Amino acid sequence: MKRPPKHDYKEGHSVELLQSGESLFSAVERVIDKANRYIHFQTYIIDEDETGRRIVKALARASRRGVRVYLLIDAFGTKYLTKEFIDEIEDSGILFRFFSPVFITKGFQLSLRLHHKVVMADGEVAIIGGMNFADRYRGSSSVKAWLDFAVLIRGPECIHVNSICRKLWNKTFLSKGERATEIVYSTSSYEQNISLRVVENNWYRNKIEILRSYRTALKNARHHMIIFASYFLPGRLERKLFRLASARGVDIRIVLAAKSDAPMFKRATGFLYQYILHNNIKIYEYYPANLHAKVATVDGKWCTIGSYNLNHISDYGSIEMNVNIMDDAFTSGFEKKLAEIMKNDCRQVTVEEYLRRRTWWTRLRGWTSYQMIRLLMRIMAQMTSKKGK
Repeated sequence: MKRPPKHDYKEGHSVELLQSGESLFSAVERVIDKANRYIHFQTYIIDEDETGRRIVKALARASRRGVRVYLLIDAFGTKYLTKEFIDEIEDSGILFRFFSPVFITKGFQLSLRLHHKVVMADGEVAIIGGMNFADRYRGSSSVKAWLDFAVLIRGPECIHVNSICRKLWNKTFLSKGERATEIVYSTSSYEQNISLRVVENNWYRNKIEILRSYRTALKNARHHMIIFASYFLPGRLERKLFRLASARGVDIRIVLAAKSDAPMFKRATGFLYQYILHNNIKIYEYYPANLHAKVATVDGKWCTIGSYNLNHISDYGSIEMNVNIMDDAFTSGFEKKLAEIMKNDCRQVTVEEYLRRRTWWTRLRGWTSYQMIRLLMRIMAQMTSKKGK
């Protein structure tokens, strides 16, 4: 892969890869417990279960020792919290609010959603990934965790993450005492010296940085590309870029969910299998649990990890955050981990197997799901554009 312009990436970072399961939530808890001044905690979902309560208790401990805690949760993703649990959060001293509660009724929403998952402490350390905060992402001795990834970063780009979190928290008319005022001007650099860039998608603010990252990766890939995609439904331009990359000899492997928590999306993705396989792109399905990962690697040199799904819902309807990493050692190690998962926990969908699965009924259901989701995407694009407002 060609190296992007150097000024896009900052050097001097320490990066730790995190995978869903107990280790991820232990890392989050450590970051919270070590915070001295303030914490920004922003996510799509916190469930009122053992894992969600564990994280909220950690935030409450931080608040009681004098740390300012800003907790921002999406109003649609976390719409089932009880009043008692919300009262517990607010009584602990945590500064708490829901993001964008407008246009929401039971099971339906049409406004921009907060989909990124970020924990930022003191402007010095951040965890950015795709996992929400619920039991299904932590798993247990008898139930495997949903597969997803995050990175813990330290270094100069934390200044940018801090700014993003502060602006999102301050978006509404808050009282002076509730506003986040902490600004970071400099941070330490680390010997690991990894180059990275934090990128956003926020259609309302004309930011499509993550989508552009994927397009650039597809254009510049030379040897191989691995994509783990939980809700995979690329647009026409992205499908064309996949086709062109494969045609010039790039070995593309896409890992999708064997079973999904979003059946309609799974059927819509299945409608694209014929196109993908016809263009000599390999499909694998992940079986042990739900696949929730949204990551990609290219040529052992570049990778992206975060909350962004390769579909137009993430493009037009959600605020997303990814970390793009340009480092041979880190990316090669990540590729090895993904390859191991593909070998041990996935099964390749061959053309022959796809043809065995295909019936007129599955094709009809797939086509119908695909068209319905495309319509929803168009509506979201209109509802979240500045012209629409």
